[in-house]
Amino acid sequence: MTADNSAFSRPARLAANLAGKTEEECAYLFMKKKVLVRLEPSFACIEDARETFLFAVNQVLRSCPNVTVLVPSDAQDLAKASIELSHGIHGTGSSVRIATSKGLATVFDAVINVGKEVNSDLPWVTVNSSGWVARAISAGSGIKAAPWFAAPANPCGALAAACLGAGAAFLLILGQRPTISQEISLFSLREAAVGVLEDGPALPTDPVEISAFLVGCGAVANGWAYTVKRLPIVGTIQAIDRQSVRIENLGPYVLANRAKVGIPKAQIIAECLAPALKVTPRPEEWELFKIRLRYGIGLPHLIVSGLDHVGTRHSVQRLWPETLIDMAAGGLTTQLIVKSVLSDALCLLRALDIPPGELDWAERLARETGLSAERIRNEPVTEITQSDVDAGSLAFRPQLAKSRGKLICGRVTEQNLTMESDNPDFAPAVPFVTAFSGVVGAAETLKSLMGLSAGVHYQRNFQSNRSRALQMCCEAECECQKVRGHRGSGRIA
Repeated sequence: MTADNSAFSRPARLAANLAGKTEEECAYLFMKKKVLVRLEPSFACIEDARETFLFAVNQVLRSCPNVTVLVPSDAQDLAKASIELSHGIHGTGSSVRIATSKGLATVFDAVINVGKEVNSDLPWVTVNSSGWVARAISAGSGIKAAPWFAAPANPCGALAAACLGAGAAFLLILGQRPTISQEISLFSLREAAVGVLEDGPALPTDPVEISAFLVGCGAVANGWAYTVKRLPIVGTIQAIDRQSVRIENLGPYVLANRAKVGIPKAQIIAECLAPALKVTPRPEEWELFKIRLRYGIGLPHLIVSGLDHVGTRHSVQRLWPETLIDMAAGGLTTQLIVKSVLSDALCLLRALDIPPGELDWAERLARETGLSAERIRNEPVTEITQSDVDAGSLAFRPQLAKSRGKLICGRVTEQNLTMESDNPDFAPAVPFVTAFSGVVGAAETLKSLMGLSAGVHYQRNFQSNRSRALQMCCEAECECQKVRGHRGSGRIA
């Protein structure tokens, strides 16, 4: 992977896995392919359609720079916003092209249409939304026009529709012809043939208030924040993430651009959600942030997480908040687990097994800093001493000597934010998968604040275009059920 393509290494790796090609071949392929995103004139003034259009452009640009947009004359602000997105992601030397004729669609490798028209002769997918419902219909489905029903504006359905469209375009570029004819309710998490599902209730007319932790501010949390920004939610959030944005995050992170490289990920979330939500960015290791719970920061009723590391996800679960919303993505699959502490619904301890070889947080940091795992785990707020320097390997001693007298937690934060090394074993990721997980998580967040959320285990795969919402329960001997009994009896667990 060349330096020029490193920003899009995550989507390229996933494409390589699907197409049986090298990452370099897929990066080159996506540099050459052309995508058209169009908005039908009758949808130009529909708020949700505009959101769908711009979010689709955002996602496609993160793997394919050759994007052309076709918008009605009264929606030229969307064309301007698309150009700004392209400049932010690819630099000012690359720009979205503006089409003036719908006949140009024949020269594109994929077409995302926001509206109702379905062209069965082209590599085409049509997307739209009604309330909480997102729908997508592709060429080859046998449907000539997508159904659409006017409904109160709802960014959950609108942004989910964009993810469906971007996912179909990604597969089309790889030479696959997905046959899609479905709609998904972000309210009920049901999937059905198009035109079947109810739009769902209107959003609250007055903002609902949140007090929460957001643990992990990576790709899925980007999708969550992008959606929450557009929902009637106010309040306060502690955003915790140990890393800064790196150039390779441009591929799967829908809030990232080149100007944000080097900025703590938690800060990006704070900037996105201001001013409606007051977000305190915590660029810290989760286990070190937990120390703050002893000194004035209380445990909120709601925790939202977007993490890869299973051990950390277990650690978050073991705080036993009233509600935990766990968002995840891997390959072409999204997953959401909602756990209420007073329910018997599946908890993360039973849903996720720690994979063989996964290091715990202190062991990982020991390898990265040269400090002992025991010191990091048990004495993080003490100073680095000469004994720590002497105990470190020769490769780490010069840096440890410079850090003598600094708190261990401070050295850990510095390592995480500024000195993280490249990992050749990074996981492939694409924005339509990670963002979709975040959109679903944001919908569940709003439902929780409205008192309408229930325990669920939801999964969707973008290659099979199938999803399922399971009502799974933990056994009576699970740790979560002991906590449930204590809470239900009024005792503190």
